[in-house]
Formats: sequence, structure tokens, C-alpha cells
Amino acid sequence: MKSIHHCHWHTSVHIHGKESLYGKTAFLSTGLECAASLRVNVKTFRIEKARWEVYRGPDGPVSADIDGLMGVEAYLGSGNALRQAVLEDWGEKALSLVSETVRGIIQAETFVYMERGYEDAKSYDEYWERMYLNTCRYYSNLDRISRRWEEHVADQNRFSNFFNRFKSVSVAADGQAFLAHASLSDSFHEVGLSLTLDKGPGTVTSVFCTLLRAPDAVCFEADGFARNLLGKRLADMSKKEIASALAGGQGCVHIIDICSDLAATLRDLP
Repeated sequence: MKSIHHCHWHTSVHIHGKESLYGKTAFLSTGLECAASLRVNVKTFRIEKARWEVYRGPDGPVSADIDGLMGVEAYLGSGNALRQAVLEDWGEKALSLVSETVRGIIQAETFVYMERGYEDAKSYDEYWERMYLNTCRYYSNLDRISRRWEEHVADQNRFSNFFNRFKSVSVAADGQAFLAHASLSDSFHEVGLSLTLDKGPGTVTSVFCTLLRAPDAVCFEADGFARNLLGKRLADMSKKEIASALAGGQGCVHIIDICSDLAATLRDLP
């Protein structure tokens, strides 16, 4: 078995002064190293400063502000605004890392909910239960959960750092097969996905998926949906198609996320 490609992402969010959060996602792969960063107002989540940097790779070096993101809210529903401000001038990779950073900032909101205007943890939980209803295994089965989100994070002590996420994808080749692995470990979740793919048609021939950490026992039921990838040409699937195969709102958004990362990596292989 010969390793042929690696990708790594790291997202972190911490307090910046008294009024802002600073989030950054760094990406390293065999052929590229780059990062996107955002500074947002802690009360409004409006972007105060955005930066794109390429340290190593065919399009580098780059170090520039993304002025079009100024004032955009780094929150749910910002996808179109992010795309309009980033894609044309800076490309798909910059857009993907800005989006990763926004998702990290949204996760960090758990620890600044009072600054965001919520009275207490319970009211913040109730907001998410309304907003995210039927979007993932947890929020599609609220009648079955044994603990609420506020209980899941209750034992975490946060001082200046509010969120960390590591993701990785690796691909190895062995004769007529690829062995691909994707993983995610963040402040609240941990999941791994391993696939074997036929090298010729690129179809998935074996799947192994495990959730190691999640908010509730109901979440762990979602790893079984990974078997739906068997026989599929993963590199040809869009994120929407992957989400559908992995049970959509009854599945795990983090499994969908790393599976999409894996599909994109397979598409980029020489």
C-alpha cells in the first residue's frame, strides 16, 4: 500500500480583544498550503476583516484582504453572500476555507450566547431546536434524545479559545484499489470514515464508519447509513447527492462533510 495524497484542515476560533472573535482555517495538502481568516463582531457576527493567504502552491504566494466580505454576517444563510464576495476573485479553495471558518464561528457561538443576546443556555438550545429541526440525526429526533446540547457542553471550560476542528483525508493505492480515509475531530464531535474503491471504475467496494464522540446516543445510529455508498462512484457525486445517500436530515452532517471532502480529493488526484 503506497500513500499518494494527504489533506489536512485546522479551524480555530478564539476571542480577539473584548468585542470580536477571530477564526482561521488553515489547509495543507501534498501540493498546497493556504489559509482564510475572519474577524467578526462578537454580538452581530458581522465580518470586520477577512484575509486570504497562499503560502505554498501553484497560485502563491498571496496575502490579501477580501474586502467584499466586510459587513457580511458570518452565520447560517450566508452562503450566497460568501460566494459573491470570494469566488470570482479568489477561487473555490478560498471560498471553501472561508465557509469552513464561518462554520467554526457558528460552533463557537455556544460559548458566547449571552453576548449574542440569549438570556440563558436553555433559550439558546430552544433557538437551535427550532432553527435546525430535521437537519441532522440529533435535530430530527428531539423526541428521543437523552440530553440536550447545553448538557453536552456543560463540562467544557473555555477561556479564550472557543472552538477547534481538525479534518484529514488520506488516499493510498494498492494494485487495482484505492484505500481512502477521512476523519473529523472537533470540540464536540469525532468521526472516521474508511473506504476501499475499485481503481478502474472508482466504485466503492467496502465502507467502515465510526462515530467516537457526539452530543447524544441517537447520533451514533447515523454511521450505519455509510453502507449506502457501496457501489457508488464517489468522485462523481455532488455534495447534495452524497447527503441524500447518507440519509439527509436523518444522517450526520459531519459524516456528510468528510465524505464530501474525500470525494473532492479523489476528483483532484492525477
